[in-house]
Amino acid sequence: MKLVRLGALFGSLVLLVATTVSLFDTRSEIRSRQRQQAVTAAIVASESLASTTARMTAVVDAANDATSAQRIGASFGPNAEACSGADDAAGTCATSGIRSLESFGDAVRLSLAAGGAAAIVVDQPTNSVLAVSRRDNITTALLVPAADLISEPASVVAAELETEMTIDVARDAVAADTGSTRRDGSRYVVTTSIATPFDQGAITLTSTRDVSVGIGAGAPLLYGTLIALGTVLLALAGWTFLVERRSLEERATTDELTGLANRREFEDASSEELLAADRAGTGVCVMLLDLNGFKKINDTLGHHVGDLVLQGCGDRLRSAVRDSDLVGRWGGDEFVVLLPGIEDGSAVRVAAERIGKALSDSPIVDDITISASIGAALYPRHGTNLDELVRAADVAMYGAKTSGVTFRIADPLALATLAEGSQVYAGIDRRRQPQP
Repeated sequence: MKLVRLGALFGSLVLLVATTVSLFDTRSEIRSRQRQQAVTAAIVASESLASTTARMTAVVDAANDATSAQRIGASFGPNAEACSGADDAAGTCATSGIRSLESFGDAVRLSLAAGGAAAIVVDQPTNSVLAVSRRDNITTALLVPAADLISEPASVVAAELETEMTIDVARDAVAADTGSTRRDGSRYVVTTSIATPFDQGAITLTSTRDVSVGIGAGAPLLYGTLIALGTVLLALAGWTFLVERRSLEERATTDELTGLANRREFEDASSEELLAADRAGTGVCVMLLDLNGFKKINDTLGHHVGDLVLQGCGDRLRSAVRDSDLVGRWGGDEFVVLLPGIEDGSAVRVAAERIGKALSDSPIVDDITISASIGAALYPRHGTNLDELVRAADVAMYGAKTSGVTFRIADPLALATLAEGSQVYAGIDRRRQPQP
């Protein structure tokens, strides 16, 4: 049984440790995958943004009239705006709101410097990208909001990867494309600053992915079941060890047959009670009981009946004393009772008669009746330690047995005689005589 308990304890610990390690590994793997999703989304969005801006410069270079402007504007979504025509009052760019943008003049100058090739710049106030071509007195301009620079397929990929994309433009140009990744609480953020192909300014692309992982790491039922199972097994193993320890403690302090305090426990408890009585200046009574005729019951009816009689006597003794009193089995058919606070003969008589009546009042097993001879000794009158008190109570009990009375209190004179070496038992060892 002990090996089974040890096996259950070891198995539960292994299960809990393995489950915990697996849970942490799974959580780490999920977080790693989520981080990679944020990075992948940022890469896809960056490539889409680069493709869109390249296409902007290409279509602006190719357009040279209002019809072309309408066509190229529509190709970049409903929020895009385009114009194309001569630089006079009739030209669409002359009346378009694009001309009033802060970045429009910069784009025109950059295009002229490039021989009429399209220049692409950012417009920070509108968070947009502007591509402008000035060639042969014809201006073509295309304004696309930054949010529309990522194509629909790229947006779908970002959504499938559960990422959020944010695009911001900055007028101050960045010398080279740069990128960074960081953890922000429960989010993983990938930031990419894109300077190419802009002639002026840059775009910052931010990919954000929630990297919080539930306690079950995607499989709460599985991990919850394993942890619960391991915890239950560990609790059961611990409980069985605790029960076994308590059982050992009980066996060490109680008599196995009657459940009363055994001799060692009675001696320990009595020593503490006598010390307390000495400090408080109170009395203590020790009673020794010997069952009358018990040997005959054993010899004629068998030891199994004798055991039942001893068990019944233990139960009746417990019920006949106060909660503060202690009953123990001294050995064989002898019992001992410790009664704190009893100091005079009248109190001893009341307690002894109550105990004697409880034993003999009715049959204890079937039709078997039993009585006891009781000897009592008082602290500190008859002794100052348990050995002296038990010896005094033993002498008194023998006196009660030989005289046929229920109980007797220790006689100080007889004790003094005993102390001087007199043969109180008249040379007879009473324990070897037939029991009445």
